[in-house]
Amino acid sequence: MQLKPSRVTFCGAIALLLCFSYLSYIAAQDIGHLGVNTDPIPLVQAKRPQRKSLVRNLNRNQTQLANSRPNPASKDLRAEVGEAADKNPNNKAPVKGKDVAVKSEPKVAPKPAAPSFDDFVANAEEQVGKGQLQAAAVSFREALKIEPNSLDAQLALADVLHDAKDYLTADAEYQKILAKDPQSIEAHRGRGDTLYELNRYLEAVSEYEAALKQSTTDAGLYNNLANAYFRTGTRENRERAIEHYRKAISLQPRWPDAYAGLANVLRSQKRLAEAKQAVETSLQLAPQSPLGHSVASRVYADLNDFSRANAEGQKAVQLAPQDAFVYVNLGGIFYAQKRFDEAVQAYLKAQALDRTWAFPHNSLGNVYLTTNRPKEAINEFRTAAQLEPKSPIIHNNLGNAHLILQQYDAAIENYRIAATLDPKNPNPHSNMGVALIQQGRIQEAVAAFKRATEIDPNNNQFRQALADAQKMAGGGKDEKKKKKK
Repeated sequence: MQLKPSRVTFCGAIALLLCFSYLSYIAAQDIGHLGVNTDPIPLVQAKRPQRKSLVRNLNRNQTQLANSRPNPASKDLRAEVGEAADKNPNNKAPVKGKDVAVKSEPKVAPKPAAPSFDDFVANAEEQVGKGQLQAAAVSFREALKIEPNSLDAQLALADVLHDAKDYLTADAEYQKILAKDPQSIEAHRGRGDTLYELNRYLEAVSEYEAALKQSTTDAGLYNNLANAYFRTGTRENRERAIEHYRKAISLQPRWPDAYAGLANVLRSQKRLAEAKQAVETSLQLAPQSPLGHSVASRVYADLNDFSRANAEGQKAVQLAPQDAFVYVNLGGIFYAQKRFDEAVQAYLKAQALDRTWAFPHNSLGNVYLTTNRPKEAINEFRTAAQLEPKSPIIHNNLGNAHLILQQYDAAIENYRIAATLDPKNPNPHSNMGVALIQQGRIQEAVAAFKRATEIDPNNNQFRQALADAQKMAGGGKDEKKKKKK
């Protein structure tokens, strides 16, 4: 359909108005998305309980090995002479008239026993205690050569690989265990922790849920599942995260990290009074927690208490100066105060500290959009999408950057990805409607705005956009009728 110039101008005005209002809304909503970094870990993952030693008969084996080793002081290792030789019937008789001692052949000492399964396991566990994780993995593999069906040894190997941050190899080991024992709680949880570190959050959720089917009293499992739900970025899963943080707290009421995680997700859902209560409880339980102070800084910023927000943000940096997470939240505080240059520096610092974390790139992209630097924003969002390809937030924001640059096909493609990944979020649908209007695809735009209003029927912006698009669609039909006449 060809639109008249006046209609195109009107269409473009709507698109730009909607685009910029949505960008402001999205940046405020999503800039505090949490990530994972080295210790201290934001959204702290509860460690798996330490298992008992796998060594079953180490004392017995050590005794056997000691008894089998040759004793250097034994007569068996000395040449026999004189009378001792006479007692050996295999020696030749002495030559007559000469006092000759005939040497006997030395006895062959028994070979030491080969190291057993328990020996290798004991060695591996000793190496784990010393922090020599790669060496421990080698020893566990040697043990498995002797007893390849030992699921305990294989689980220990997988855990060691996880702790050594060899996540892909650890995942392969956990999958081997689950192929043999699909009900293994430890393997499901271990694989969930591993997938979480690989930013494969939806898969991590599935593993944690499988573990919970076997155990419903593990607070750490509920906490880690809540972390994974939150990290998926979908609205529905954020509500689930709240539920599971609360369950973890009910099982372990004095756990500060669970309160901090709960506060963060409540903040992201704009439930600020509850978030403030949760984060203050976290700080009462752990006054020196960088996670607690960092989350508190964002909560107070959202409450427009910037004096306290700045103090909490700086306290978090003092406690964890090498933690990317605290700089991301510090950047969020600066962003909320329109201190954009300082926000940029904070996000760049976070990126330098953790080059595998997508969110500092997403956050910096939002700053660049707000300060009218869309090309730089696209570069940041693209990097974020490469690091975390299943984030609906990142794809939605990348679509916004393409939209501002009038790259409509790319914008629509990213909005479709975001809508697929987070079907209960209306923003990608409404943003897609804006891009479709710019291309003159009015009927498709109507459908996109309609879907947004179905998801969020109380949003006046969505309803107004739908009404305007419907008017445009009706006008197009009227013009076609006139032409036919």
